[in-house]
Amino acid sequence: MRFLKALLYILYILSVTFVITEIFMRFWGYSEHYLYDPIYMPYDKTTDIPYIQKPDLNNAQARGLAVINTDSLGLRSTVTGHVYEDKQDKEFRIAITGDSVTFGEGVSETADTYTAVMQSILNSRQQTANVSTFNYGVSAYSVQQMWATLRHRMPESQPDLVIMSVVPEDFTLSRTGTVDKWGYTAHSDGAGLLEQDSFLKRVLRKIHLTYFLRDMVYHYRHKDEKYQPGSPVDIAPDSYQYILEFQQTAQQLNLPYLLLLLPPINHTYNSDFIYKLKQNNIHFLDLTSLINEFSPEKYRTSAFDGHPSPIVHRKIAEKTAEYLLHSGLISPVIIQDQTEQ
Repeated sequence: MRFLKALLYILYILSVTFVITEIFMRFWGYSEHYLYDPIYMPYDKTTDIPYIQKPDLNNAQARGLAVINTDSLGLRSTVTGHVYEDKQDKEFRIAITGDSVTFGEGVSETADTYTAVMQSILNSRQQTANVSTFNYGVSAYSVQQMWATLRHRMPESQPDLVIMSVVPEDFTLSRTGTVDKWGYTAHSDGAGLLEQDSFLKRVLRKIHLTYFLRDMVYHYRHKDEKYQPGSPVDIAPDSYQYILEFQQTAQQLNLPYLLLLLPPINHTYNSDFIYKLKQNNIHFLDLTSLINEFSPEKYRTSAFDGHPSPIVHRKIAEKTAEYLLHSGLISPVIIQDQTEQ
């Protein structure tokens, strides 16, 4: 009897501690940017793309406190369910693939993502063509999924130019997981009660304390790893191969392409990587130095979320639009018009 009372008392203390801690976590806001609706679905046309965003989402909660709509293709859009007609005369379409940065994780308004801002800038600085951008960015994509997006998805939007936007973390091919039966992304490393489609795992997703504890475990496991902000990373050959695949696929589709090196907050590229891009005649625009224009507070969307803020997105859009207007990647008619102005 005494043992039972002691056990009940321990359970009572644990329950009260859990409730108080969960309330504190919710007021603190640490886990808010991790929480999102089940916005993903499997992609069945190739195993190289495990998931995409669901089409026709309306005011859905995405990661990073972003409330999004998606069009009929499952792309982040200002309008829910928009269906695209065949390309019109004087329309110039740019399809952009990337990870959570391109998707705009942490950017609450779709109009503030660099893909949308770039469209606005390009249309304001010339009048001979109507430029449309298509945001194929999806959170946690690696360069493998970006290449596969060009091969299997981008042709549906009839692009005139394709762009792969990357940060150094995108060359870790294992970063991309799968999707569970509800529409959440997951890595298939659980078992039993915590396997991918388990009900318990779905419940844990709603608990704010879960994400804090997960991050604590991660930092403990990697505590002995030496890390310095801005340190260069080595790009493995099997990862770099997808840059070449992207180039070759674009050429096969007779499409001009651009590799966009986005400003990273954690790592940067070593000189060997840049040398290889030049050696392989990869068309690229290096925007990594933009990180030096922002303090960490200005760069980050919040104290807990390291994704680029709207002001960083705007700077990316301005630099990319300026490059496109003068590089020859957009039709000569647009460049001629811009020069005359």
